[in-house]
Formats: sequence, structure tokens, C-alpha cells
Amino acid sequence: MKPRPRVITLLLFWLLVLAPSCLNAAEVSPVDIENRRCQNCHGQSHIGQLTPRERAAMVAPAAPVANPPAARPGLHVPPTALAASVHGKLACTSCHTEAKSLPHAADLKTPTCNTAGCHAKENASVIQGAHAAAAAKGDKNAPTCVTCHGGHNILKKSERNSKTFPLNAVKVCGDCHQQHQTPSPGQGEATKGNVGSYLDSVHGRAVTKAGLPMAATCADCHNAHDVRPAKDPQSPVNRQHVPDTCGKCHVGVQEMYAGSVHGQNLAAGKKDAPVCSDCHTSHAITRADSPHFMKDIVAECGTCHDKPMPGSREKASLYDTYRASYHGQVQRLGSDRAARCSSCHGAHDIQRINAPNSRLNEANKVRTCQSCHPGADAKFASFAPHADFRNSDRYPILHYVYLYFVVMMSASFGFFGLHCVFWAVRSFIERMKHGPHPKITYEKGKAIRRFNRVDRINHALVIISFFGLTLTGLPLLYSDKGWAALMMKFFGGVQAAGLLHRMFAIMLIINFIIHGVGVFNRFRKYGIKQMLFGPTTMLPRLKDLKDLLGMFRWFYAGGPKPKFDRWTYWEKFDYMAEVGGSGIIGLSGLLLWFPVFFSQFVPGWMFNVATIVHGFEALLAVGFIFTIHFFNAHLRLEKFPVDDVMFTGRLPEEEFKHERGAEYDRAVATGEIEKLRTDPPPAWYRHIAVAAGIIAMTIGTTIVVLIILAALGIV
Repeated sequence: MKPRPRVITLLLFWLLVLAPSCLNAAEVSPVDIENRRCQNCHGQSHIGQLTPRERAAMVAPAAPVANPPAARPGLHVPPTALAASVHGKLACTSCHTEAKSLPHAADLKTPTCNTAGCHAKENASVIQGAHAAAAAKGDKNAPTCVTCHGGHNILKKSERNSKTFPLNAVKVCGDCHQQHQTPSPGQGEATKGNVGSYLDSVHGRAVTKAGLPMAATCADCHNAHDVRPAKDPQSPVNRQHVPDTCGKCHVGVQEMYAGSVHGQNLAAGKKDAPVCSDCHTSHAITRADSPHFMKDIVAECGTCHDKPMPGSREKASLYDTYRASYHGQVQRLGSDRAARCSSCHGAHDIQRINAPNSRLNEANKVRTCQSCHPGADAKFASFAPHADFRNSDRYPILHYVYLYFVVMMSASFGFFGLHCVFWAVRSFIERMKHGPHPKITYEKGKAIRRFNRVDRINHALVIISFFGLTLTGLPLLYSDKGWAALMMKFFGGVQAAGLLHRMFAIMLIINFIIHGVGVFNRFRKYGIKQMLFGPTTMLPRLKDLKDLLGMFRWFYAGGPKPKFDRWTYWEKFDYMAEVGGSGIIGLSGLLLWFPVFFSQFVPGWMFNVATIVHGFEALLAVGFIFTIHFFNAHLRLEKFPVDDVMFTGRLPEEEFKHERGAEYDRAVATGEIEKLRTDPPPAWYRHIAVAAGIIAMTIGTTIVVLIILAALGIV
């Protein structure tokens, strides 16, 4: 029995040794004890579904609230959410100070994150920002700390599920700002559109599509806490600070900008100096190599450069002269290959032209041109891309070329326009007096061959090439019109239309050669004297002057018309204008097609001349053929709707006698008439010819109408 005290003593010893550790294991911190007191109610999931009466029984008595919510899910605070948050070790009463004694009041004040002096710096920033100002003015949409960071489940910014993690922060900002369909009280313009613009931007896609947390989000540009309106001088998106804000990410670009003429102007305090957002916008930023950006960036430059440069001799703005150039025309019609402002001047590193490191400095200009035109030399680089042919002081040669076309077009359209009007009036008078013009039909064996196969092929190729060149080239002259853009789109875009234009140009050149060979053979057959001075010559003769006076006599007084020979004076004019115009358009077109090659032989200003000549000569040809020529050949009452002789090569003998009296008399006198007689063309062939003529005139007339409406500023 004696060993029992020893056992008891041993047990007591171990109890004393282990007791402290057991007590420590069971020890609970005061914070946990206090939070458990809160969790006894708020940790129960059903608290959010209690009725207003049940909720009122749990808190200190309070004045009745009208129409209290049936349920308040927010009262439930899952213990796991609180434990996982950055505030997991804080007491609930650190924020909810009024809840230290229970039962607490029915309505606790909304806690601030500066209650315990925890986030004093951030709180000071928020107070200075637009969000706090909006809240002070009663804006119910004004965000609080909880709006952006969450309530009891706040996570570190670096954690993927945190509301402020870069890939999630955009949604936090967007959920509020997407609702701002009208301006917030006192905060300027509405911001609803900015959210969609950002999400479609290169920054937004980097976040939402590529998942790049380093991509720019709202807080990177606007700040996280000290968010201010752009008009606030201290805002990071204020004009003065935009380059520095963008430069936080785009370091190299910001360095280039700071050394550019734009950056220097901004540093000098010039408020109109362009900053990043002027060219790239603020929220709808796209890739600089995207077609959309490349098309719009020229207009962005034009918003500043829409007036002549101060102190220069230019009378037009750089923007206007660029838009009038070939580069500007095709760029406006959708080309992403055409030289834009930045192609020559640079983008972020734009310098004054006389600056040593400017791309347009005389020492660097050739190299700049060579970036698009390999092999370009100094003469090529002397081309003036902003030349204004209306400026006689600055560009006298170009101005005189322009005046030549003004005079030529005025004279041509003025004289022959009146000629057509007088003819139409006289024809109408004759119709009123004598009834409709008799319809001359073919009789068996009574057809006359007027044009051989080569002539008809020549004319067919002229029609095809002329219409092709017109439809693919005319939109350039009216590149600011909607119908021009539609025409380009129809042909597959600027590049496809340019390829077609060159194909039709080759067709024109080939046809020109074919016709030249035909004319040469006629010289060999009939001799120089007959071809130059005979009755069938295409050159003007004294008879043409007599016929002209005779026609004006008929216009005025009626009576018989002059007896015309093989070619009338207006047909000779058409022919010489077509041949001469084709040569002028063709040579100027070749100069513009192969500028690097031809710059070996001609100075750069010749390309400026070629540009004017090519455009105005083409416009003259289009206008004349689709009005004057169409009337003389088809639309006058005697021929309406179509004269098919150029398509079939034949016409009724009676019509030949009536229309070409002098040639008919000579053919009868010499017996040549028998050689000219042939079978009438098949009826189906004539129908095709008439249909082709109507289609051609419809297209031509439509183009003329569009040109006139464009000149009037209607379309």
C-alpha cells in the first residue's frame, strides 16, 4: 500500500508540467472573442432572411422605418470570407465602432476606412477626388471604398480574385460608369460611352482578351483614389500631364515625344500643342497599324493643321493640300499603303523641317522618299507634295497650267455647249413644223459601209478603255464624296481599282498603237496630200468653217443644212481632242506610274505638273464625251436614242445621202458608191448595238450628274 503516494506525486508532477501548454492551446485572442460575439448573429445564414420585425427585436430600440426591406442578405457575413480577407485579424468593431456594446443600434453609421487611422493617406486622396465630390453633391452613384474594394471579403490587390486585381478592376469601374447615361452632378460629360470604347481598344482587349495584367487599366491613367476630372490641372489625364501619364508605360515613345516639336511646344506652355490623346484618343485607342487608325489619323492632324502655317507663303492649309494630292485622295478612299503625314514627318519624333534630325531636312529628304520609293533620287525628292496650283506666287508654273485648263474647258464647253443647245432648239422647232423626223430604214442592197473592221475594233477598245479609266480614276478627283467611295468599293478597293486603271491604260496604249498603224497604212495607200488636204482629211479645212457658219445660219433661220463631207467639223474636233487628249493623259499617266524612272530625266516639279494635267485633262475628256459627244452622235432628235453606225459599220444609203451629201455626190460621180454598197447588218446585231449604246450613255450621264452635284456641293 505504500507505493500509492509515489504514483500520486508523479501524476501531480506531470500535471503541473503540462498544464501551461494545455492552457495555451485553449487560449483565444480578445479579437476572436469579440468577433465571435458578432458572428453569433451575423455568421448565421438565416439572418439575411429575417423579417423586419425579427430584425428589430435583435437590436436596440429605434424609431420605426417606413417600408423597411423584407430581407437584408448583406447582414450575413460568412466566417470564411472574413477570415480570408486582409482584415481577417481585425476586430469587427475596429470599423463598426458603434457596435462595441450590444445590442447595437438598428442603423449603424457607414464606416470609413480612416476610422482607426488605417488608411489616412488613401482617404486624403479620395477626399480630393471627383468621387468624394460627387458624393458630397448627393450623387447616389458615387462610389465608396466598399464599391471598389469589397466589404468583408477584401483581398490583396495582387490576388487574382481581388476586385482591384488589374484584370478585374476594369469591371469594377465599368459597372458604375456604364450607368452614367447623363452627366453626374457637377462632373461634366457623361461617361457611358467610354466603357465600351475602352473595352474595344487595344488596352481593353489586352485585358479582356489576352489577360495581360500589365496592360493599362482605368487606375493606371486616372489614379486609383485621387480620381479627378480631366479639366483639373492636377489630374493625370489633364492635357499637360497626358504625355507623362502615357510615358509611365510607353517610356521610349514619351522620350521621342519630349524631343519633338509637339513636346517642345507643350513644355513651352502652348496649350494647343497636341498630346497623346489628340491623335490616339483617350479610351478608343486602336493599334497604330490598323486600317481604321491609319485612315483617321490624317483627319486628326487636320484638326490642328487646317489653316496656313503662320509666316509661310502658302495660302492653303497643309491638310487641304494633302487631301488634294494623290496620297490624300487614295488615303481617304481607304488605302492603307498611301503616304500619310507620319510617313514623311514622323509620328512621335516630328521635327521642324529645318531641324538637323528632321526627316524632311534636305540632308534626309531623299532617304525619307526612298522608304516608299526605292531608288528615288534628289530630283524625285524635289517634288512638292503640298503644292497648291491656285497659289500663283508660290507655284507660278502650276498656276499657269491650271489657268490653261480653265480657259480650255470654258471655251470647249461654252462653245459646243451653246452649239448643242441651239441644235436642240432648232430640231424641236423643225419637229413642231414638219412632224417627227422620218425614220430611215435599210432597204435591200441599200446599205453603205462607213467603217471597216479595224475602225470598229478601235472604237470598241476606246469605249472599253475610256469607261474603265473613268470609273476607276474619277473617284480620286472626288474622293471626299460618298459615291466615289462606293465606286472604289465596287471595284474591290483602291489597290484593285489602281490595278484595273493601269490595265485599261495599257489597253488604251495598245489601241493607240493599232490606230497609229492604221493611219500609217492609209498614208501609204492614199498619199500624204490626200490624207492631209483631201476631202477625207481629219484636219480642219476652209469647208469646215463654211459648214460651221452654215449650221449657225440653220440654227437661227432654218432652211437647208450644209452638205457635209466624210467628216463634219465637230467630228474632227472630237477626233483631235481624243487623240491629243489620249496622248496628254497617257504621257502624264506614265510619268506618275513610273516616277522613280522618269525622275532621272525630269525635275521633281514635273510630277506636280503631270498630276494637274492628268486630272484636268481627264475631267475635260469625261465631261466633253459624256455631254457634247453623246448629244452630237446619239441624243439629237435625228439620231435618238442611239446611232449604231459605229458599232455595225453600216448605215442606210438614204441616211448617207442625207447626212453626208458632199461625200455621197463625190462617190456617185466617181463610181465609188458601188464599192461602198453592202448588205444591211442583221437585226439582232443592231439590237445589241443599241442596247450597248444605251447602257454606255446611262453610265456616262450618271457620271455627269454626279460631277455636277458634287460641284454644287449636294453630294
